Amino acid sequence: MERSVIAAGGLEAERVGRSTLDAASAKLIGASGGPASRAAVQRFLAGAAAANIDLSRFWLVRRPGSARVLASCLLAPSTGGTGMVFTSTPASAEETRALELAIRAACDHPDGVRLAQSLLDPGDDAVRRAVEHSGFTHVGDLAYLRRPWREPEAPDGDWPAGVTVDTWREGDDADVMAALERSYIDTLDCPELCGLRRTEDVLASHRGAGVWDPELWWIARRGGEAQGVMLMSTFPDQGHAELVYLGLGPALRGMGIGRRMLRQGLIALGARRCRDVTCAVDTRNAPARRLYEAHGFRAFSERVALVKPLA
Repeated sequence: MERSVIAAGGLEAERVGRSTLDAASAKLIGASGGPASRAAVQRFLAGAAAANIDLSRFWLVRRPGSARVLASCLLAPSTGGTGMVFTSTPASAEETRALELAIRAACDHPDGVRLAQSLLDPGDDAVRRAVEHSGFTHVGDLAYLRRPWREPEAPDGDWPAGVTVDTWREGDDADVMAALERSYIDTLDCPELCGLRRTEDVLASHRGAGVWDPELWWIARRGGEAQGVMLMSTFPDQGHAELVYLGLGPALRGMGIGRRMLRQGLIALGARRCRDVTCAVDTRNAPARRLYEAHGFRAFSERVALVKPLA
């Protein structure tokens, strides 16, 4: 790994290398020392390797000449030009300043990441302050919902006149992107994100979730124009599926299309015998929450979502 050092306010941010990997990892995961700490670090690094997590955008902050790590931040890239920010938790004002420097260092050296994301527990106030002071914008509070697998429900009747819903076929990416863009019009789901990412990147990000299966991607058209999509993926190793995205443009809203598409997707997943189905929704999006809850989804976690464009 390249060694880089950035000095600011009596602190130094340094790109993590082989000699500092264990110490930076221990700070990141909150391991406090001793044999149990070393074992936790090894589990973390083994998990990162198994998940193919790139550690080249990993930064730590120390006082000049000190071996003690005050903060660490990992910018882990994913598909579609996005990267997830993972940070240590500050325990003092100095560690908060150090964390801000670590986050800025990671974001100033994105190496191809175009949008940094941070998903925090609602009570992570100290981390949130450091993230926001580093230039991140709050784009919504996310509720994570889960529906246990059960026998598929009976399908609805025919689609409304002029509406067709088909699974993805070769050459349909342009229609998927057109439908995505139409679904963002007056959206209630993290509207602050609109315009921050290229639609091509959004498509790649959705396709990179879990195992992509074209039979679990549906395009809703009205009068031949793509107006909505429902994108699902499976995670066979974990035994569950994810509703990655369900969105409709104005031309399809208020017609019960979302309900019909969701039921169709659950029927398709039933054949795969997934243990459960998960999704995330902006807590402000009351219509979507009502739809999901009517189909057996229940909240099990919440996250505060913040983002920062890097390019």
